Amino acid sequence: MKPMLLALALALTTPLPAGAADPAPKEFAFSADVRLGYFAREREDRDGARSDSDDWRIRIRPGALWQITPELSAKARVAGRYSTDDSNRNHSRFFTSIPASDGLRFGDSTFDEFYLRYKPGDSWDVRVGRMQTSFELEGVAKKSLSRNDSPNTDITWTDGIHVRYADAAGWNYHAILQRSEDEGPTTVRRSPLAFTRSASHLTYYAGMEKKDPKGRILQLGWDLTYIPDALRVDGSATGRIDDHLGITGRLALQWPMAGNMRFVWAGEAGFAPDTPTKAALRLPGSGDASGLAFQTSVNLVDFAPGHSVGLVYGQAGGGWLLSPDFGNNQELLELRYQWRLSAAQSIEARIRTRRDLEQLMDTSQRRVDDDIYVRYTHRF
Repeated sequence: MKPMLLALALALTTPLPAGAADPAPKEFAFSADVRLGYFAREREDRDGARSDSDDWRIRIRPGALWQITPELSAKARVAGRYSTDDSNRNHSRFFTSIPASDGLRFGDSTFDEFYLRYKPGDSWDVRVGRMQTSFELEGVAKKSLSRNDSPNTDITWTDGIHVRYADAAGWNYHAILQRSEDEGPTTVRRSPLAFTRSASHLTYYAGMEKKDPKGRILQLGWDLTYIPDALRVDGSATGRIDDHLGITGRLALQWPMAGNMRFVWAGEAGFAPDTPTKAALRLPGSGDASGLAFQTSVNLVDFAPGHSVGLVYGQAGGGWLLSPDFGNNQELLELRYQWRLSAAQSIEARIRTRRDLEQLMDTSQRRVDDDIYVRYTHRF
């Protein structure tokens, strides 16, 4: 609790930035962001039991950038998350290396960025070490079916190499080689993916994307995630082990409206050809679980200066195991409101419901989760 209050005091007493710029060679630049919010949840569980909870949360991430040469830089950032639900306070860990299944636990902290960056011009950009990687669908409530480090107040990261190449037509080509340990990856991946075999310690990601803030096609892209020897097809280490492949494509279109207002429609679809069996996931029926996933959103951006609203609906089949924002065998409906106070500050509010797509075996009903939050973000 004390670290949370200290971070909040820091956030409220730090002046707003006058503008950020890359430091000159051999100089340092410091930055940070703080996110504070109130969260409340209600659950109707698979056995019919009902529960609810609420808490205040804060995430703080201070960092430093060293511009070694015009082309070479290094960055380190510490990230910690805290909650008034202090059930984890006696087990807090500092600089832990492996997060829990959905990110770093409350009370824990770590380096979520620690990398070298080589950027010789506008075309090539190479990062080596620990970094943040995210490929989200455009909209007010940005989400991803494949890769999205540290959404909301979560803390996850990517250990490895990220190479980006930008061509003259505006396309960005990405290649990521991510390292994982036996305990699991540092990004969110769903069971029955496991990382105990040596080949599964490397995840391969490739994709290309183009964004045009002023064009009708706001976003167009695809990506591929390949994890060898990671899929426990039958749900156990003694059963069949297979490679796992996920392919996604995304598209966002926009139309100008009155004043600065824009209407944005966005959609993303994913397909996994190799999935676990339904029995491994305790789903009814026989054969393999569905490897299909999708999300779609409609958004009114700047319907008043700085104010936007978006509605998202998505589904992930039981065999879609790659998304940090959509649990497998789950459907989601979310309404998000955003108020950008300035370039450095924003307030967001969310109403969301999630439920099982298929009722699990030996349960009396589908699980339903309803939650809300109001959060404030300050970058400096």
